[in-house]
Amino acid sequence: MTDLSYSQKIRELSQKWMDGTISPEERMFLFSWYDSFDDTQLELDPEQARLFDLLRQDMLNDIRQRLGQGSGSASPTTGDLAPPIRKMGFFRPAAAAAALILVVAGVWYFNRNTAHPSAPALATTSPSSRQDVLPGSDKATLTLADGSTIDLDNASAGSLATQGGTHVSKTGDGRITYTAATATSEEKTYNVLSTPKGGQYRLTLQDGTQVWLNAGSSIRYPTAFSGKERRVEVTGEAYFDVTRNPEMPFRVAVRGFSTAATEIEVLGTQFNVNAYSDEPVLKTTLLDGAVRLVTPTASATLRPAQQAILGGSGEMRTAPVSDPDEVIAWKEGAFEFDHADIATVMRQISRWYDVDIVYQGPLPADLFSGRFSRKTSLAGVLKIMNISGVQLMAENKKIIIRSN
Repeated sequence: MTDLSYSQKIRELSQKWMDGTISPEERMFLFSWYDSFDDTQLELDPEQARLFDLLRQDMLNDIRQRLGQGSGSASPTTGDLAPPIRKMGFFRPAAAAAALILVVAGVWYFNRNTAHPSAPALATTSPSSRQDVLPGSDKATLTLADGSTIDLDNASAGSLATQGGTHVSKTGDGRITYTAATATSEEKTYNVLSTPKGGQYRLTLQDGTQVWLNAGSSIRYPTAFSGKERRVEVTGEAYFDVTRNPEMPFRVAVRGFSTAATEIEVLGTQFNVNAYSDEPVLKTTLLDGAVRLVTPTASATLRPAQQAILGGSGEMRTAPVSDPDEVIAWKEGAFEFDHADIATVMRQISRWYDVDIVYQGPLPADLFSGRFSRKTSLAGVLKIMNISGVQLMAENKKIIIRSN
């Protein structure tokens, strides 16, 4: 087995362990690897070492639970031979963290900045593997000009429709593309691409502009661009990589965030717009090029690594973005937070896993930082958050967060 395929196997088994779907044989393989892993060279800062030490202990508790508290003997519940278990008390936290970085397959860190560091860890009730909620995937509905709809996650690759002289197709990698087939008519034909909670999708417009839609979002657009501008409308969150055409500026009308009309003017650029109706502010983040955000009462021109922040009452400000990758982590298949409050974290989780969030008591004042894969199942997410000390419980499609 090559190093690459071996590493892939470890990542796959680690994800299964996080999800609670790992088989006894796979568990033996993973724990044997963990026991023999040479992690003497890695150094981490004390905070990450402490957090991974907690995660290591959680893994040990999981091993003991699954093997009936056995250590080198047969499990009384399964009859499996227990794998060798490291005696955790004698290992440096950084060394344990090194192994766990690989074991959790991409859960690099997730911790909270709290005013009460001495508070005890809080318990989590995770759904069992049979009740677990899978992460979101490529799911969307395409609404054609005549009002008919196409369920894209079930549609086969190939031609889907012809709209106003434009061919609509689904590619083998799951994108929707528009290709002009005949001369564009003067009457514009519009389509709408919508993602549900737990869905995402990618679209290539007729001019070559690429659009990524996050969960619970939509975009309305002409099937072919004509005239003096290229104009689309979005709700929710979308990332744009706009084909440059100074003779035909690209404009994005943002809908649903507030009653105030908001428009983004573009020449050719890469930017992200987050305009969910349940977010406190609308954020437009520029990665490359130039954009101008315009409302009835304010306007702002952005440079790369800048963000325009629009409040619900129309006030606008700009701010530098220290890490643009955090803003578009969702597009790259990850959750990433930097000192985010619990409500911000849970709104993203709610959209991606299509679950309801219920708060019992006041919201915790702690701030959270972390990055983990959007491929993680809900059970894995709850395990990650448990390590950070969040008291929560899962019931069917609902997550209950309790405050002390």
